Amino acid sequence: MEDEVDEGEVSKVRILESLRINIGEAKNLPSAKDCYCTVHLDQEEVYRTGVQEKTQCPFWAEETTFDVPREFHQLSFYIHEKDWLKRSDSVVKKVALRRDELPRYHGKDQWFPLQAVDSDSEVHGQVEVEVRTREVLGGDETNTKKLIVRVLEGNGLTIINNQCDPYATVTFRNETKRTKIRRKTVKPCFDEAFHFELPRGNGTGMTGDSKNNYSLQDDINKYELKIAMWNSATLGEGVFIGEVRLILGTIDLSAGVHKAWYFLKPRENSKLGRTDLGSLRVRINYQQDHVLPSQYYEPVMDILLQSPEIEPTSASAIQILGDLVKDKVEAAKPLIRLFHHHNMVIPLIKTLVQHEVSDTSDPNTIFRGNSLASKCIDEFMRMDGLHYLYDTLRDLLENIYEEKKPCEIDPSKLKDNESLETNLGNLRQYVEQAYQAIIDSAIGCPSALCECFYAIKEAAQTRFPDDCVVKYSAVSGFVFLRFFAPAILSPTLFHLRTDSCDEQTARTLKMVSKAIQTLGNHVNPDKLSNVNWKEEYMSPLYTNILNEANMDGIKKFLEVISSSTQAQVKAIEVPITLKEGIMIKRAQGRKKFLGFGLKNFKRRWFQLTNHELTYSKRKDSKPLCRIAINNILAVERLEEDSFQMKFMFQVVQPERALYIQANNCVEEKEWLDILFNICKTNKNRLHFYHPAAFKNGLWICCKSMIETAQGCKQVTGGLPITITLDIDPDREVERIQRLFMAQIQRLHSLQDACATQAVYQGIPSNTSPISIEDPKTCFSTVSSLLSEILALEQKHKQYEQMRKRLTEYGSKQSPIGDHNFNSFH
Repeated sequence: MEDEVDEGEVSKVRILESLRINIGEAKNLPSAKDCYCTVHLDQEEVYRTGVQEKTQCPFWAEETTFDVPREFHQLSFYIHEKDWLKRSDSVVKKVALRRDELPRYHGKDQWFPLQAVDSDSEVHGQVEVEVRTREVLGGDETNTKKLIVRVLEGNGLTIINNQCDPYATVTFRNETKRTKIRRKTVKPCFDEAFHFELPRGNGTGMTGDSKNNYSLQDDINKYELKIAMWNSATLGEGVFIGEVRLILGTIDLSAGVHKAWYFLKPRENSKLGRTDLGSLRVRINYQQDHVLPSQYYEPVMDILLQSPEIEPTSASAIQILGDLVKDKVEAAKPLIRLFHHHNMVIPLIKTLVQHEVSDTSDPNTIFRGNSLASKCIDEFMRMDGLHYLYDTLRDLLENIYEEKKPCEIDPSKLKDNESLETNLGNLRQYVEQAYQAIIDSAIGCPSALCECFYAIKEAAQTRFPDDCVVKYSAVSGFVFLRFFAPAILSPTLFHLRTDSCDEQTARTLKMVSKAIQTLGNHVNPDKLSNVNWKEEYMSPLYTNILNEANMDGIKKFLEVISSSTQAQVKAIEVPITLKEGIMIKRAQGRKKFLGFGLKNFKRRWFQLTNHELTYSKRKDSKPLCRIAINNILAVERLEEDSFQMKFMFQVVQPERALYIQANNCVEEKEWLDILFNICKTNKNRLHFYHPAAFKNGLWICCKSMIETAQGCKQVTGGLPITITLDIDPDREVERIQRLFMAQIQRLHSLQDACATQAVYQGIPSNTSPISIEDPKTCFSTVSSLLSEILALEQKHKQYEQMRKRLTEYGSKQSPIGDHNFNSFH
């Protein structure tokens, strides 16, 4: 790792961004309305909460997580007032954050003041401008100096009422000129030049004939050039999009011409608006990973992957990371994904479980702490168990969402027309359905999870051989408390539902979740007599469900899912739902009418399993079309010009291509990623494809009129078939390296403490940030880590320096006014 990063390697560095956003609540809204909140990347909506009715303080507590699929400049949150009678809801308030501001709020609950939404504040996009001066000979034989302003093109302009017909105006010294209107585009190409006469200089400090003197230096700071962008309205004047204001004295015209991209800004005299519109609480986790070429990560990766073999475990790299990092989830996520990629996740979990159990003295507190082991198991269950959750809880959730039976049993919250006895019966029915669905699902538990639960049971039994219940409680703590109960409470977080629920449904889910958690907590019926319920109103329900028959059923269920034989014989042929949701597809013209296929666009419910891709009219309808996974020849994006529609991709089959439009860029990326990965090993994959559609008798991309012609573009390169679905090992090591770098001083202190303790033969060091069990082995691990982590950090610094030299401020990639560029430099 001694070679420096060169220009060629800079182009290989991948900049990957991810967001996890928790939309908490709003308070002190001006009026009590039915409200919901949307999340936008620039102008594009990527998430929408449920509606909270008739309140000035709506509480959502909803979360969305996604990889950012494209560059963005602004993350925004909009508060909408729902109008049940009209087609469109009103957007009344917002919070807008620049991308460079996001690290400041990382991982924190933050209250943001809401601002009004108007055309002056809704500014997006950029414009390319060219400015030059030229002397021309006038009719009176004197030189006249002209200012020539060329408006070249725009990009990412604001869409207003689903329309963008932009034009530009150029103003200099109270004289305004405008371009022609460009229709239906956010990327207009103008390439129009405008000439303005520069004022004559006052001659101060000048030589020669005064009548030929034009001073571009005298009083130049007072001359301002304004380029404004407008959206042409059907009636009346255009709607303001944004503007650029340039002082001529700040422009370098020494080379004769100034040409650059600029970010559009709000009007100079725009008002900030009211500041008493309430506030919004959100928590933003924003990560930007600069992933270098793979060879730079191999040394750190090797140290991490050797961890399960290191004895004692406390001296391994993974456990040192877990001890140093306060937020165990931040360490668990990349570790599990990295080890999963290398098919080593079970050895990792066994190592962590045995280490934690060995430090536990009370069987009642086993795995109840905020440890690296518990967070790794949580993450692993979510990775490998989402389809299992879906199959198990699908019918229960469907019934709760659709039936909307009242289940409130807190007397203080009962509505006037509700009966406590009826509500208790409804709630008991849902809890019994949830219990039975879980118990009956034992045979469907994924083999990898069975291996994990078996490791937990064995470690607990070995540590506490005289406790006959610990083998159940240890596994139950994960399966019920950390898996099924949270999934029932928040189905959208576990991707079990795509739609948000109303307040009554959310309350029902909460009580069913509590009941399932209580069932899992009391696998030992002997403890029931000593229970003191915190919520007394739940006791009639608990008295009914916490019986010996249910406890025996839970124990049998836990025995099955934690059996080593169950893990070995688990079938893998069962269809697994990988992703589903509503999208728009172009009809394929299979039904012929008068010799023509009817091809239009329709909303359909899509479902992807490990066997096939299907679509139907509705979620509960029979599939209209089935596409076997092994019949998918390619999965690629479709050029926007094909149908003038964004977020389109194509699923190529032997007989035709299915054109599909996702709802936004995030969903498009998620569908593309999972479809691409699930069929990338198909033996009949195409090598070339058409990036645009076959329309009006020809391929738009290559103009070939032969519908069966070979594609004109090479398909997206496949990853090696050994790579596990949706895991980028280099990115995970990059995240782990960043966690270590955040603790670099403590790592140095740990290295010094290990050396001191080894020299003084086991005398504990007061300067160690963590306890040291084996100073010699720990010193070896820490020294290796420090060497490779610091070497990798040096590569990052070289990359940043090279990128800085290669980045041109004022280019389309880094327009003038780009705060992200300024913060980078």
